Parts: sequence; C-alpha cells; structure tokens
Amino acid sequence: MSFQRLDIVRVARLVLEAREVDGVVAEPPRPRPGDVGTVVEELGDDLYLVERATDDGRTVWVAEFRGDELALVHPAGE
Repeated sequence: MSFQRLDIVRVARLVLEAREVDGVVAEPPRPRPGDVGTVVEELGDDLYLVERATDDGRTVWVAEFRGDELALVHPAGE
C-alpha cells in the first residue's frame, strides 16, 4: 500500500529494529508496533518519514519506514 503526506498511520511491524530516530529529546524513544503517527514526507522507493507527536503537538519521534511496516488509520483530508 502507498501512503500520502498527512495520512495517519500505525506502525504494523518493524522490519528493521535498529533505525535512526530523531526527536526533541537527546534519546527519543524507539518506534514500536501499535504506535500511531503522521506521514510527513514521501521519500520515494516506498519509504515514508513518519512523526509521532503528543496530543499537544510535541514531537515524540520521527523515523523512516517502509510501506509494508505501516497500516493506514485515517487518510489525509478526511
């Protein structure tokens, strides 16, 4: 499945446990299956940059995922 910018997605599985993760704290938590985030960038080659944020909009983590690691929760614009 392909995703577009601002789709809400769930981490369905992790193919790569070790991945680069950014966040607002020095050691951001690692993404886990079940985490929900927003596609913030389509990187091409079935790669997506996803941001998980708190309810008040603070970034928890930002990480790249393959499309087969994600499941659509809510399409953008709906």
